[in-house]
Order: sequence, then structure tokens, then C-alpha cells
Amino acid sequence: MFCPLKFKPSAKLLRGLVEARNSFVISKFSISDNTPEVLKFYSENPWDLGGKYPTLTENDYTRFISKRALKREPALTRQITSLAYKVGKQVISLAEGMPNEDMFPFSRLHLQTKNGGEMVLEGKELATALQYMPSQGYPALLSELRVFQQELHRPPRACDVMVVNGAQHGIYQCVDMLLDPGDPVILSEFSYTGAISVLRPYDPEIISIPEDESGIMSETLEAVLESRLARGLKMPKILYVVPTGSNPTGLIITEQRKKELYELACRYDFLIIEDDPYMFLNYSGERTASFLSLDVCGRVLRLDSVSKALSAGLRLGWLTAPAALVERAELHSQAELLHPSTLSQAIILQFIQRREELAEHMVRARSFYRARRDALAEALSVLGGLALWTPPQAGLFFWLRVHGVDDVYNMVFHRAFERGLMLVPGQAFVYDTSVPCPYLRLTFSKIPEKDMHRAAEHLAAIIRDEQKIVHKLAEVGQ
Repeated sequence: MFCPLKFKPSAKLLRGLVEARNSFVISKFSISDNTPEVLKFYSENPWDLGGKYPTLTENDYTRFISKRALKREPALTRQITSLAYKVGKQVISLAEGMPNEDMFPFSRLHLQTKNGGEMVLEGKELATALQYMPSQGYPALLSELRVFQQELHRPPRACDVMVVNGAQHGIYQCVDMLLDPGDPVILSEFSYTGAISVLRPYDPEIISIPEDESGIMSETLEAVLESRLARGLKMPKILYVVPTGSNPTGLIITEQRKKELYELACRYDFLIIEDDPYMFLNYSGERTASFLSLDVCGRVLRLDSVSKALSAGLRLGWLTAPAALVERAELHSQAELLHPSTLSQAIILQFIQRREELAEHMVRARSFYRARRDALAEALSVLGGLALWTPPQAGLFFWLRVHGVDDVYNMVFHRAFERGLMLVPGQAFVYDTSVPCPYLRLTFSKIPEKDMHRAAEHLAAIIRDEQKIVHKLAEVGQ
């Protein structure tokens, strides 16, 4: 504590205060062993590469930063906002360009959860939830997330967190921070369309790697990387992956496969963007360690989201990464949106603080979606002989290959739509959308269960008609 009237900071001290950050070493937190099983994403047997690869230092990350991101400078007013939350009322301030909370017209916010729980924001707590925040996030939420990530992942290296406006926003920030135009990027053969949309303006070179039942094929990736290295081609900076319930394939990358991919990242010097919005919707019955829990060398940027299991409209997620990269990402937030919604952060803070209630909700959500997955799987039995699919291991999607139709695009946007059935063609999940694709993505999250059999019957009829059209066109071509 210091007296504001007597405080005369030197230039050096003032610089230190302005530049102060809440960087921390997650692994130093003391943690309890009573974390509910549904909230655990680490192996009980810690992974050790035996010092085979060096741990990245703060200076090492500079080589991954894009030329555009290197030009970003801290916004002094944003730094002052962060400083104001650190020092509180210990100084007299004429600095912050914030509105006065007394002029906010709201006095109380009352939310009731479906299991009878309540969340109340009022007084100073509500005023704070309606005010500007530091760009890194609501300080109380950041503190909670640091402990939360430790409990969930037990990351072995130092890292920090930053709140983002949903994981999609986090993808954009990571790509903008790390990618220069034309840089190579590793993707699975079929990847989340939102990530592809983010990448497209950067004109990246896409290194597309097929998947098997365990996820991205590490042997194939290794062969591709070794060939590029031998030919003197530019090497990739990032691998982007959805490890649990991959959108669209529904696959889970096994722990062993993650270790193989991580070791390739160390050997060929790239970072891994782990986008994991479906982590709680794992129907396999097995706990799978996250990439973050295996990050012994500091190569993982992990994105978490509340959109799938809690609320899509709150638009909230968080980035967990080495502190040097979080600091860079924060500069992007300063320039782009100042910070995500403080009210959303305050709501999620209350929910995350209630670990048992959170765990119970995640179990309910997983059971709910598993039942819907099983219902659609039963309904799709009418497609026998018309398509090939496997019930998803996690997530919200079936990935279905249509027999006898090399390109489903016209079938989706003409025949199916005319019959009142909406589908997503496989082209949505490849970088080059002009390439023919025989796959469909079917979503079971919102369709009423009573409509599933009718939808499957419609789809069967549509596929049969499309197969006939393709057959006739082939005969004409001959």
C-alpha cells in the first residue's frame, strides 16, 4: 500500500507499472485431487521427452510472429486501463476514458439455471461487469481460468490465458499473429470451415494430411515434412487441429497420435493450434489427454470455448499459450475490439467457479447429445448400400460418404433443397472448394428426434435419384 499524495514514481518505475502483466507459471499452482472426472484432460502418467528437444524461450517465439503482427505496438490507453485495475484506488486518476458506473441504467441482473441454481449480479459487481476491461480479460476471470486450466490440463510448461470473443475470434487472432502471406499451414484433409475462412485472405500453402481412425496420420505428415526439408521448401509454422470431435469428421485424436504429432512439431519447428470446442462432448468413454497437457516444450496455443456446451450467444472463449504469445495476441485485441464483453465474462466466471455444478451440466450435455447421435445413427440405417459412415466419437456431426456420386454439390443445393432437406456438402471443409467431393456433413444437435427418420428417408431417396442422374450422364458420355 502506498499514499497517492506522496507517491512520486520515477520514469523507470512508471514504465514497469505500465508494462506489468499477470504472466504466471500454471504448473506452480497447488491443485486439489477432487476435480470431477469430466473436467480432466490430462494423463495420470506425465509425458517426458527426456530433454530430446529444447524448450522454446521468449526470444524463440519471435521467429513465428508475422511481419504484420511485429508492427503492433501497445496502446498506451489500454495499458493505463490495465494499470487502473491493478492499483485500484491507491492513486488519484485523471487518466481512464471510462464512463461513470452511476450512469449505467441497470441495477440488478438475475439468472437462474435449469437445475435451480441462481446467479445474481448487482451493486459494484454489476457495475464492473458493465465497464471497460483490460484487453487480456476481466481480472477475476483470468485468475479463475488460470486455476481452471491447471485443474483440467496440468500443463507442464509456463503459460498464460487471454479471453477471446469465442474460439472463432481466437483462431483469427492466432492466424493473424503467426502467418505471413504464402506461409505453409498444416491442416487435416477435411477441416473446420471457420478456420479455412480465416486462412483464405493470407493465401497460405495448404499442406493437407489425411486422417485415419486415430486422427491426422503422423507418418504421412512426417514423410511430407521430410520431403519438403530435403527439397529446400519453406517449412510450416503451424498445425491447426480440432482434436476432439473433429468438425466435420467426428474423430478423436488419440493420446499416442498426439504425442507423435507433438514430437514432429519439435523436430520440424512448428506450433500447434489446438481448437477444442467439443472436448466435453466425448462419447468414447475414455479420457484423452489434451495437446496442452503434453506441451513440454512450449509449442501449443489452445483455444477453449463455451459456445457448444454452455452458450453460443455469450461469444466467449480463452486462449492458453506461452506468455510471450499471449502478450502478442493481446496487442491484436487492443486494436481490434478493446476486449470481449465484460458481462459475458462475469457470467462465465460465476459458472466456472461452481465446479460441481459445471461438471454436472457437462455430463448432462454429453448424455443429451450422445442420445441424439444414437437416434440419428438408427435413423440412417435406411441408407445401407447408399453411403458409408461411422457414428462420431465426439462432437455434433456425422461424416457420410455417398456411393456412386463423386460430387454432392448439386445434389445438396438442388435436389435436396427442393425437397426441403438442408445438408452441408464436403466442399465446405476443404480449402479448394472447386474440387469434387462425395461427402456430406449431417448435424444431429438441433433436429427434433421425431424428424430424424423422415429426414433419413428423404436423404435415401435423394441419393438414389442422384445416383440415377450420374449413371445417365455417364452413359451419355460414353
